[in-house]
Amino acid sequence: MLRKVEIVISLEHEDELKEILDEFELIDKLQVSLWEDKALYLVTLRGTDSGPLLDEIEQKLSSASELRLNLLEVEATIPPIEKLEEEKEKQKTWQLEGEEEDKEGQRSLSRQELYTEISNSVRLDSNYLLMCLMSAVVASSGVLQGNVAVIVGAMVIAPLLGPNVGMALAATLGDLELGKKSLKTALAGAVIALVIAVAAGFFIQPAEWSPEVINRTSIGWGDIALGLASGSAGSLAFTTGAANAVIGVMIAVALMPPLVVVGLLLGAGELTMALGAMLLFISNIICINLAGVVTFLFQGIKPLNWWEKEKARRMTRWSLALWLGLLSILIIILIFII
Repeated sequence: MLRKVEIVISLEHEDELKEILDEFELIDKLQVSLWEDKALYLVTLRGTDSGPLLDEIEQKLSSASELRLNLLEVEATIPPIEKLEEEKEKQKTWQLEGEEEDKEGQRSLSRQELYTEISNSVRLDSNYLLMCLMSAVVASSGVLQGNVAVIVGAMVIAPLLGPNVGMALAATLGDLELGKKSLKTALAGAVIALVIAVAAGFFIQPAEWSPEVINRTSIGWGDIALGLASGSAGSLAFTTGAANAVIGVMIAVALMPPLVVVGLLLGAGELTMALGAMLLFISNIICINLAGVVTFLFQGIKPLNWWEKEKARRMTRWSLALWLGLLSILIIILIFII
């Protein structure tokens, strides 16, 4: 996976930029144009090197007032890069880097790309609200009919993927603003889904609930494992650049179906069963966020500056303590009460 970096920089800092670029294994480097007091460079390199390059430029050239970085994904290049040569260069790069930098090399997306991707996915706009509404309608219809194919349709929509991964990333980076935005978006989506499901349960009230509803009114060890796996998969979907629709299926399995079951049962007046479904939904929220934070930490995702790192460490510790504490309470309930 290749990346092209567009760099606009003032002429007084051009030599410093050249020194930085010389430290990296570049596929090509072009100075496209030179005008007034600024220069434009186009650099092509491997995706695993794009993050370290951008970090290096940010750290050493942060005082450059005219600095502008644009990161683009390269879909194809001619002539093609030979795989053997690429693997050789990767191995050479890894040998020169420390263990911590090696973790960075395991990711396909740079920290900047990852942050932008997740920030876009937690936007609370009309499109997101419409996706939540459609997912809730499809999921409600599916669980009421016991139609697995219809439920899968709701899973593919998976609107709650972005906000939950966003909360995990916010805790990892110590970004309180992203955390608030993600939480607000997640709550808005959950409320819409719950309202749709409550209305459906109130007006339909079937004589007998389908197995798809009954199966989501209790919690077991398998549900906890599913939540943890879903959180990890959702985080990896962003860090590796995997298709969101594929990994989103796993997230939706753990979130949207039990949420609409809560609403359906509440609307029908089945409060005891609704409580069991709500416990399942909450348990999956806990597991998804806990696994997401751990996965991001394992992937070596961290802020750039030292003062941001200290803030991130504190927020990560609080986040892990919160989710682990809630998970412990959940396990106690599972062992001694249910």
